Amino acid sequence: MIYFYPITVTVWWQYEAVKDRPGAACLNSGPNLPEASVAVLPRQSAPILISDRSRQMRQPNYRDDEIQTLRERLTRLSEASLRVSQSLDLDTVLPEVLDSARSLTGAQIAGITALDEQGQLENFITSGLTPEQHRLVVALPGGLEFFDHLMHLPEPLRVADFSAYSRKAGLPEIGPPLGPVGTFLATPVRLLGRYVGSIYLSGKESGGAFTQDDEETLVLFASQAALVIANARRHRDERRARADLEPLVNTSPVGVVVFDARPGAPLSLNRAARRLVGGLR
Repeated sequence: MIYFYPITVTVWWQYEAVKDRPGAACLNSGPNLPEASVAVLPRQSAPILISDRSRQMRQPNYRDDEIQTLRERLTRLSEASLRVSQSLDLDTVLPEVLDSARSLTGAQIAGITALDEQGQLENFITSGLTPEQHRLVVALPGGLEFFDHLMHLPEPLRVADFSAYSRKAGLPEIGPPLGPVGTFLATPVRLLGRYVGSIYLSGKESGGAFTQDDEETLVLFASQAALVIANARRHRDERRARADLEPLVNTSPVGVVVFDARPGAPLSLNRAARRLVGGLR
């Protein structure tokens, strides 16, 4: 243990007579001001303690461990983000997001709600539940109250006992076989500042409660998942629009050619366009 004793600097403003006092150090304070004598005296006070924990935090090994832990977390986060971005199929992306969220945090159960552009619930998918348990969650009395409550939380929610939290918040009770629910972690999924859904986690494979590291990891992953979900939805909407448009284009009496905007290469021709092109050969 290291002890530091602070000292007090005491300044007396004296007149000329102070100069002759033994041990006094005099300073000239200016032509119109009296001279100043300065003495430095030790002051008896409580020592300032630096604990072994504080000293340990300054050791190179401690910093190296912190850096290594952060590097491993970022590596796992990067790998999870890469996995969920490998597909543009929304039905594949959403389950992969949940499986990755469970893997990153050690959660037993995960769920995600995704809203459409009108703000209506479009998808609710779970991971870690049997089909029967999933049906029970969907049919949970007052289930929409839970989603509505969590949807309007401005920040992530991390509690050690969600059943106790829900009672205090006036939410419906979650009974067997789904409850009571213990440790719980939820974070909103936002795309360009707009709420598009939430990710929910409950239970830890190793026991205990979710940690601050789990929360920070899930928040970072949710921001990546928002982009992946948006891309998958855009791809799905384009496929649907193309599927709806192709029958109209093919039956049109006017020749229609669809080009790829970037290289300018033709992608498809309707029947009338094929007849015109065939007549030019």
